[in-house]
Amino acid sequence: MGGSLPFPSNENRVDTVRSIQSPDDLPWKRVSPSEPTPLMFQVRFCDGRTTSYAYCDLREIRLRDAGYLQLGLLGMEKMLISIAGRNLTELAELIAAGKLKSLTELGPRTFDRPETSPSIDKITVETLTGYD
Repeated sequence: MGGSLPFPSNENRVDTVRSIQSPDDLPWKRVSPSEPTPLMFQVRFCDGRTTSYAYCDLREIRLRDAGYLQLGLLGMEKMLISIAGRNLTELAELIAAGKLKSLTELGPRTFDRPETSPSIDKITVETLTGYD
């Protein structure tokens, strides 16, 4: 009967809640030590869209708490990328160091990922008007 329950329990704990074992389980991809610093990073949305942004346009990184990160970009337009999830401190550090290849929006939380695992639940991109 273990593993047949649709929610975490002692009976199916091993099947539904797993700890992160490899970087492949993270919602972002980092640059390997042997690779050069990338010129752009990709934002992958849960609906299949992908948008790339130039690191040289990145002007500000705001980490409000470990679950809310904002990126201010100033390129052809002024943009604000808001990333909501949990355990995003490492993501903010990778972006600041220019060591991020891509980040992926996972969508609403499920029981597939333990609460201690990093997660990107929602990414919002706003184009800002005016330069106040």
